[in-house]
Amino acid sequence: MLRQIVRSPLTVMFILALFMGLLGLGAAAPDVFEAYDRVILTVMVVIGVGFFLLVAVHNRRHPSSKISMATWTPYEFKEEDEGLKWITLQACRKVYMFYYYAIPAAALVIFFFGDRRFVPFAVLFLMGAIQYVIFWREERKYNREQDADEDEEF
Repeated sequence: MLRQIVRSPLTVMFILALFMGLLGLGAAAPDVFEAYDRVILTVMVVIGVGFFLLVAVHNRRHPSSKISMATWTPYEFKEEDEGLKWITLQACRKVYMFYYYAIPAAALVIFFFGDRRFVPFAVLFLMGAIQYVIFWREERKYNREQDADEDEEF
């Protein structure tokens, strides 16, 4: 269970949503943010430390699939063999193609709606969340095909 939590893209998306939401709150309503800034900072630190503790526990329980704290390559990059490298390549390719169109579109949205303080944060959050969804769906698609091929062999 711990391994799935640490390696899940939903965990990273949750942390991204939380941090972007808090930054957006600080930009959109500075009075509210100032009133609760110590509480918000404490929550952010607790979540950050909690995630690093989960990674440390994961590394201790699964020494063969450690998550490196020093290099911190994204744990979505599975490069144990050629097949996993190919799946990662295909997923990265789709994410790159998404950003090719998303960055100019985001710039236009921020240009036209930039007077609202939360818009840049919402755009960045959406781009990050969509990146994780694209990568996860692509990886899942190839893993399902691989599982189906293995089932046919039996």
